Order: sequence, then C-alpha cells, then structure tokens
Amino acid sequence: MNISLRVLIVDDSDDDAKLIIRQLRNGGYDPKWKRVETAETMKAALESQQWDVILCDYKMPRFNSPAALKVLQDIKIDIPFIIVSGAIGEDTAVAAMKSGAHDFLMKDKLAKLVVAIERELREAKIRQEKKTADEMLKKSEENFRHSLDNSPLGIRIVSADGKTLYANQEVLKIYGFDSIEEFSTIPHKKRYTPDCYTEHKKREERRKRGEIIPYYELSIIRKDGEIRYLEVFRKQVLWNGELLFQALYSDITERKQAENNLLESKERYRIVVENAHEAIIITRDMNVVFANNAAAEQIGYSKETLTSGAFTNFIHPEDRNLVTEYSTKRLRGEEVPSIYSFRIITHDGKIKWAELNATVIEWNKKPATLNFLNDITERKMLEEERIESYSRIKKTLQATVQSIALLVETKDPYTAGHQQRVAQLAVAIAKEMGLTSDQQDFIYTASIIHDLGKVSVPSELLSKPTKLTEVEFNLIKTHSPSGYNILKDIDFPWPVADAVLQHHERMNGSGYPNHLQGDSILLEARILAVADVVEAISSHRPYRPSLGINFALDEISKNKGTLYDDNAVDACLKLFLEKNFAFS
Repeated sequence: MNISLRVLIVDDSDDDAKLIIRQLRNGGYDPKWKRVETAETMKAALESQQWDVILCDYKMPRFNSPAALKVLQDIKIDIPFIIVSGAIGEDTAVAAMKSGAHDFLMKDKLAKLVVAIERELREAKIRQEKKTADEMLKKSEENFRHSLDNSPLGIRIVSADGKTLYANQEVLKIYGFDSIEEFSTIPHKKRYTPDCYTEHKKREERRKRGEIIPYYELSIIRKDGEIRYLEVFRKQVLWNGELLFQALYSDITERKQAENNLLESKERYRIVVENAHEAIIITRDMNVVFANNAAAEQIGYSKETLTSGAFTNFIHPEDRNLVTEYSTKRLRGEEVPSIYSFRIITHDGKIKWAELNATVIEWNKKPATLNFLNDITERKMLEEERIESYSRIKKTLQATVQSIALLVETKDPYTAGHQQRVAQLAVAIAKEMGLTSDQQDFIYTASIIHDLGKVSVPSELLSKPTKLTEVEFNLIKTHSPSGYNILKDIDFPWPVADAVLQHHERMNGSGYPNHLQGDSILLEARILAVADVVEAISSHRPYRPSLGINFALDEISKNKGTLYDDNAVDACLKLFLEKNFAFS
C-alpha cells in the first residue's frame, strides 16, 4: 500500500511537476498535490489545507524560492521545504539553506528526491516532538512555580553557600519581610537567635564534611523582633538545570511553646493530659514512659502495666515491625508518615484498630515520641463492610452480564460460546499487556456482551448459510450501535457501551460505525477487536467452516498497525505461539 503524501509544488512548469509526482509514485508514495507559481496562490494553498512537504523551483518568472521561504516563514508553519531546481549554484544553494530551506536537489537528479523527503519528514517529526516536549516542560515549570508560590509551607531555594535564589510569600510572611531582596540583605546572625545561630554554624561544618541534614529546627527573630520557631526539611533539587537545595519551612511556634510548657510545668501538663479524651502515650526507645487514662481505657491495660514494658507488647505481631521502623526513623529525623494505623491487642484478647499521630519531643531531656491514639475499629469495620458490599455488587453485575450474554446466544445459536471465548482471549491479552485488574474486568464485561446488538438483527441473516449481500451486511453492521443504545443508560463502572460500539473500528479508520482511527478508539475496544477477529476466523460459521487458528493469526499479524493495535496483536501472538493458549 502506497504512503499518502500531501505535496505543494511551487513551480511554473506543469511538466516538471508531473515528473516530480511520477518520481514520488515510483518511490512508494500516493501523492495528493497542487502546483502554484505565485506568492498569492502559495499563501492561499498553505491557508486552505495542511501539507507534508513543499517542493520549490529556485527561480520562476514571477516568483523564486527565497520569496517562497518568506511566505512560509510569515505564516509560521514548520513544513519541510526542498528546493528542486534545474540550475542552481553551490553558493546560492548554501544561502538558501541558511535562509531556511531544508535541502536542495537538481531536477536532473530526481532519483534522490524520495530519500530526501523521507529524511526531512523524519526530521520534521523530531522537531515537532521536541517543540511539544519543550512546551510541556515550560507549562510544567510554570505550574510548579505557581504551586510553590501558593504553597501553605514556606519554600526557599538556596545555593550550597546559603544564597537565597527563591523564596515564596509564605517565607516572607514567616520572617516578616516585604520582599526577597530585603530578606536576602539580612545575614543569618541577625535572623537567628544566638543559640540558633550557633547550631547553624555547626550544621555548616557538618555539611562541609559531606553530612546530609534533612531535618532541623530554627528559632528566628522576625523583622518586628518577635521570636518564632520553625521546622525545616531540606533536600537537594534540580532548579533551572542546576542542583540546589530546597528548604521547606513550617511554623511550629505553638507546638514549641506547648513543649516548653510541658518541660516547665510537668505536673500541670499531667493534669491536662490525664483528663484528655484522646489516648496519649509517650515512648522512648519503644518503651512506654507515660500513658494517660484514655490510653489505658482504649488498650485495656492499667497504666502501670502499659508503662512497665515495650509499646510493641500491645501491638498485633504482624504490625510490630512497621511501628518500630517508623518510630526509629522518626527519632533519627527521617521522613515517615506522621499519621498511620495498626492493630492493637487488648487485655481480653480483642483486636482493635488504632490510628496514631506522632511527633518527636524531649522527655526528661532525652528524645522521645509523643503519640496520640484514636480508636478507629468501627471505621475499619465499615470499610470492610463496604468492600464486602462492593464484592456482592460485582458478583451481581457479573451475573447480569452473563444473563445478557445468554440472551445473545439464544438469538444466534450458531455462534454459541463466541462471546465467552472472545472474553477469555481478550482478558488473556490484557494480562499479557500488563493492564490492571480493573481494566481486565472492563474488558471481560464488554467482551462477554459485545454482540448484544444482534438481538435487533433478523435471525435469518445471522444463520444465513451463504455470503451476505451488501444490504444484508449493512444490516448486520447495525449491531454495534444497537448494542450501544441498549447499554448506554446502564451505570457500569466503565464505558462498556462505548467499547461495544467501537469493537469493529479499525486503526486506519476503515472500520464501522464511525470510522475512528488510532487512539480515538478505546484501548479496551482495540483489544476486543483482535480477540473477536481471531475467534471468528478460527470458529465455524453458517456460511463457511473454520479457517483455523493459523489463518486467524496470519490475519492479525499481516494487518498489525493498519487494522489492529500493535501491542494487542503482539500479546495475542505471544499467547498462542509461545504460551500455548487455547480456547476452553
């Protein structure tokens, strides 16, 4: 099959244009072409439709290639522009290439034209892909910058020597400055409290030795003199193509004040915590050093029992490693989820679900973890009920779909089992392609009822033992939209009706009913199409015996990429030729 090619020829000679077209046809192309010879007609042709390549004579009575290049550049369309001239000097050709022409050929050497066009089409595609990638990258960078600007966290980009290259509004708000320029003029010594500045210098020395410090705290002096406490997470990032450092600032002043109050007035803290409705446990080295009344009530042990051993003693054995790992990493300053859930075992052996919210504190001047526990057992039970309910609904849906499939087979007994076998193969192809289980369920559901529309087709056509007339075949073809109309108002979890509608569409647009092409066809419908063709060819039909599986595989292999999806065909061939797939 010749390759379609849209060619705009800028030449004053109709004979020369026809010679070019003959050369293209000999080279495997099916050219759709137009000849123009003035700036006005060239501009009109460019504005009226799309072209794949422009072939331009260098000099004509009323026009020339530099002027033609100018027309193309003014319209700002990137189309391969090749000069095809009867006589052109090397210097002139070089000048034309510098002006924007992509290549030049002599009319007496048209044998090289096809090769030149193929090369320029490839390069034009590469240029377009690069342009698209650049535009996406620019948009991504704009979105990223916008997200930083509007982040509720303070975000600052700094160089290795501490120079501020970017600070969002939240950073300026935290420090009380009006602009990044003003912020950058204030040295660390004036921005930090004395103790904080001392720690800052120590961190600098540690970093010089190559140590990575992802987390630390600051006590800063705002522009108005107020002291605030910050939590900082620092990591290396790529910024404008350069490896720099991103610091995330969170104002923890209230939390620090609460911690200071805890240390300053332990007894007052105990009174508040003991009477809290939320379960509170403090652990150090995974040993419980404090538990309030709510914790004892929730876990089902006395406070004395809780504080006499390891916290993991009360955790379900399957969850102990998780809790231990998170606690250890949190104390080391590593990033772990601040909120997560696990199971605990109560005094009477019952299993409860607890949600933990933890933060690092000091307890008796040593690092510890303050844990807030919430009983979420009821919520977990509801979640399990929802999962069971979903499973029941799924089974009901499968039973309904099977009933619909049986309805089709009742209408068309000669293809009994066709939908079931198509579903079997389609799901196997989906698995081979690495599709998710949800996509596999979608494909199975669409496949098992893909011929539902045949209920609207006269039975005598479905069982006709001879070849169908064109009118009869057109009636058969209505089964796709008929199936769609039956299914479109059913609230499936997937677009099943669309897949049924599209299962006879083909990659090159030659299918029916809507002549869709390529990615315009659902992936699931493309997979269904391959399975449908293979099963149909390899099975007996009223008008012919089975043609065999080898004939079916040859059909999809021969038309891979043209009629059928490349990946679906490859997966199907692999199933039959390498994995011994067979219809059950």
